[in-house]
Amino acid sequence: MNANRSMVGVAGVLTGLAGLLFVCLTANAADDRDSRNGERGAEHSAGASSIPSTSELVSLIRPDHPRLFFNKEMWPAMKTRALEKGLDGPDAIYFFYNNAGVRPEKRFPPLADIGTQDWGNILAASAFVYRLTGDQELLEKVKRMLEKSLDFYDEQFARYSNHERGDNIGIRYPFTRISWLAALDWVWNDLTVEERTALSSRMIRYVHAMMERYTDYHWDVSFYKWDAIPWYAGIALLNDELSPEDYRLALAVLERGYKDHGKMLAWRGRARGDDGDFQYPSVEYAVPATSQAEWSFYHSWRAATSEEIPEPWASQTALFPLGVFWHMLPGYRHFGLYRSHHCGNYIMLTPSTEFAQRVIGGYLAQHIYFFQDQRPEVARLARALWKDAEFKRGGKYGYLPIWSEIWSPVEARGATLPDNLPLARHFEQSTIVFMRSGNGEEDTYALFNNGGGGPYSSGQCDATHFIIYRQGFLALDSGTRGRFKPGMHHFEYSYRSVAHNCVLIDDSGQTADNREFPESFAIAFETDDHFSYAASGATSMYPRDKCAHMTRQFLFLAPDHFVVFDRVTSTQAEYAKKWLLHTANEPVISGKEFHADQGQGRLFCRTVYPRDAELVKIGGPGREFWARGKNWPLSDQRREWVRRELKQEAFHIPETMGRWRVEVRPGAAREQDYFLHLIQVSDQSVEEMVDSSVREVGDRIELTFTVGARTYTIALNKTGEVGGHIRIEEDGAMLVNRPLTQRIMPQAGLALEE
Repeated sequence: MNANRSMVGVAGVLTGLAGLLFVCLTANAADDRDSRNGERGAEHSAGASSIPSTSELVSLIRPDHPRLFFNKEMWPAMKTRALEKGLDGPDAIYFFYNNAGVRPEKRFPPLADIGTQDWGNILAASAFVYRLTGDQELLEKVKRMLEKSLDFYDEQFARYSNHERGDNIGIRYPFTRISWLAALDWVWNDLTVEERTALSSRMIRYVHAMMERYTDYHWDVSFYKWDAIPWYAGIALLNDELSPEDYRLALAVLERGYKDHGKMLAWRGRARGDDGDFQYPSVEYAVPATSQAEWSFYHSWRAATSEEIPEPWASQTALFPLGVFWHMLPGYRHFGLYRSHHCGNYIMLTPSTEFAQRVIGGYLAQHIYFFQDQRPEVARLARALWKDAEFKRGGKYGYLPIWSEIWSPVEARGATLPDNLPLARHFEQSTIVFMRSGNGEEDTYALFNNGGGGPYSSGQCDATHFIIYRQGFLALDSGTRGRFKPGMHHFEYSYRSVAHNCVLIDDSGQTADNREFPESFAIAFETDDHFSYAASGATSMYPRDKCAHMTRQFLFLAPDHFVVFDRVTSTQAEYAKKWLLHTANEPVISGKEFHADQGQGRLFCRTVYPRDAELVKIGGPGREFWARGKNWPLSDQRREWVRRELKQEAFHIPETMGRWRVEVRPGAAREQDYFLHLIQVSDQSVEEMVDSSVREVGDRIELTFTVGARTYTIALNKTGEVGGHIRIEEDGAMLVNRPLTQRIMPQAGLALEE
């Protein structure tokens, strides 16, 4: 192929190939886009035209290099910022890779030591430093690493195609390949046409072959595996220096990557709705891992096209900080909902507050960088969460530092949280309700799963489950997820209702097999300055031959009390019922009450109904994960992973996995039972819980208790509609006196109260 590619005839052929390919492909892309927009509603489809079509994309991509993550207009300011930070030497490796297993002696290896292996973990850093310094020796190393890495990728693909294990992580995850692509793009202008064409041809053929062979696509969940690569390969490699066949492959790769990223953004937009929810609500993945796919895409889009982020895409990402805010607990922890590791429940898997700070700071900075002009109120929230100006924006899950101030220069101006945020927030897509008394270290935080069905839910058997945190995890989600192979602990314990604060019927909980997946099982939600309330119906989540009716009402009476009321009817009286509450440490039972501690917090729980209830505690060594007559311990592999992660000398089950539970059992067999519990949380200086009284008034159960000058009277329907009445009095003044709602209170965005 002519080095200058100046022949009009050849150029015309290539243009025709591109046009023909994209005419065929754009119709499908447009159909997909219209379908997605229709699902998301008219308010989103109205802006669909601002998203370039697949055929328009090629004309938007700038013809020169660099164009992957930065371009020639961006470079001078980036270079200045990088040199100010001293990133023109070996220390750049740590800036790029977060100490990602790269030994010091492997930072910039001697040329003679560069053999066949995956050098992608240092290629981008090497190319970046070359651009800063112009070091010709380093350029020769980059060229050798690019070539030898391709040898390795081809070898691994052959093994993968033959169903051999090979470098499984290298095949599954995109980071080294994206680093390779960035390195080639960044040194493109310093290679001969023959060098860059040969490298481009080999890589585009490798990526296209993998695209055809690899079937494990995750655009609807994580999108940080191999399926993220085609977009970046298309951006970096599409050039008219390629042969017609390679150009055709590059177009196909680019088109696949563009469509899949569009699907990712549409899926996340639907999951977040107008709330900022996470499509995969395990926060230790949704924040540090899955969100990097959006920020990486936006950086690559801006650099490659010199265009701003189209508004429909921005709308799908804009409320990300709101999701972070409601999911996050003091100390950069999270509730531990869904498929969490429960190794301390930090935002990152590692029990490191500093590292969690780096993750939060890094991604909140991205939001400010991209959207501070379009979404100033959310940018204010992001700045308030990113409250320490000394946070280093590190912690990116991958091998490119797009989270850094080199790529995303924003000021860490101080900001405060709005003072009129609601006491509770209902995330409609995942049907999670978050409740809190405030935003401080000693406030009370709670989560109630007000649904359990639909495509954005956990996939676990945990509808009506609740979690309570006050200076510690007091009512928690127990067990742990699997690592790479879930194992029996996951399938027989942590996935099931027995691992959650739910109700069992005949030792059975909810089942995925019997789900009808309505949009939501949520019945009611409301919040004001004095209380928050949610109600859920979960009958269809249980086996139909065992459960005739199951509803739960969950009230938070800020700052420290909860009322939980369950109406449960089994199909046969002999199907015994059990009400569960999981604790980190051994509970102390006294009659119809128990208390348990974790961290600096304490939980008290009183069983008001059934009147004949028996309280039984289960747990302790060898019984931590007890279900159906046996313990389901962690596998040896998982135990070793936890030990290393928590830096334990010898393995022991961490408190945040839950090691005890209390089962509340009716004293006699009957089809219908009511479970009514009053829960109080405090620090450990409190030695006993508040007094309470109960009476039956018609078809209602009425619970009354007094805290200081404030008296609460909660009446709950035993039959008929799920509902009741709430009355709150203080010093003779009536603060609240009304029926509990039977509708879902609408909320959107920050949901600031007037």
